[in-house]
Amino acid sequence: MLRTHTTLAAALVALLATPALTVAAMGQETRATATAKLDSEFAASDTNKDGYLSLAELEGRVAKMKIRGKTLDAVHAKRVAALVMARGDLDKDGRLSRAESDQLMGAVFSAYDLNHDGKVDAAEAARARAMADGVAKGGAAPKK
Repeated sequence: MLRTHTTLAAALVALLATPALTVAAMGQETRATATAKLDSEFAASDTNKDGYLSLAELEGRVAKMKIRGKTLDAVHAKRVAALVMARGDLDKDGRLSRAESDQLMGAVFSAYDLNHDGKVDAAEAARARAMADGVAKGGAAPKK
């Protein structure tokens, strides 16, 4: 179960190209600010504005993102999008709702907030970036 959450967390960070954790490097990211950023990403990624993210929309977003200044290659972009869909699509209807996205963000935030203080500090953000880098390079997420 822990490995699933760690891999899921790495995939979601990769999906978002770490914008939800940018402020965390300064010790300022809270669950509320991370959720607000995810909601903005969701809206921008929902290209047909139907309130859901399809696998194609996820793939499109992941293909455009950058991790440490580099975009993911097509193979890894598809893998990350597929993992996010597989883990996030709780009702298995082939699309990710905002509620499912929010639940996924909650799991990710909890995975990164190691000391459970309600925010992701600089050390926790560095770990998140390392996980995203590992996913970008096709590696496994580091173990907790």
